[in-house]
Amino acid sequence: MKYKKYQLEETFEESFSLIAIHSSLEDFQLAYFINKNCATYFKRNHDLYSPYLKQCLKGLVWENDHDKENHWHLFSNKYEAKTEDSKQVSQLFFGEKLELEQFVLPEFKLVNYFIKKPGDISNETFIYKLKEVSEIQIAYSIPEKNIKSYQNIIFE
Repeated sequence: MKYKKYQLEETFEESFSLIAIHSSLEDFQLAYFINKNCATYFKRNHDLYSPYLKQCLKGLVWENDHDKENHWHLFSNKYEAKTEDSKQVSQLFFGEKLELEQFVLPEFKLVNYFIKKPGDISNETFIYKLKEVSEIQIAYSIPEKNIKSYQNIIFE
């Protein structure tokens, strides 16, 4: 998928592909099995910031040794959105902040995790290796035309 990214009044296009993963594992466990079976090295990164969502997302990043510019991101589709105090909320919950479960890509509510990777790399072999991991129920590539809220997964 290609999208326009605006940075310091410059516009450039960045392409990526998206892989959906259905698994009941925690993200660090999933990353362990993916790293073990797919020759990747995802590691924890707490700085997956989505400017469109205005949220830091819990995720893991793999910086490929051969190409320092392209990073692969493994992240959960669910995140906890903190609400600001409002009159209704403060009257009901005595001014405490609420955390609501939201989806990074709401059009794919059944997907547990995503891997966002550079678009110029083939998905077929990687998805085949993901399907061999017994802890992953299913993994598949998401067609570009099905992603409606791609701006949510533009990370800084």
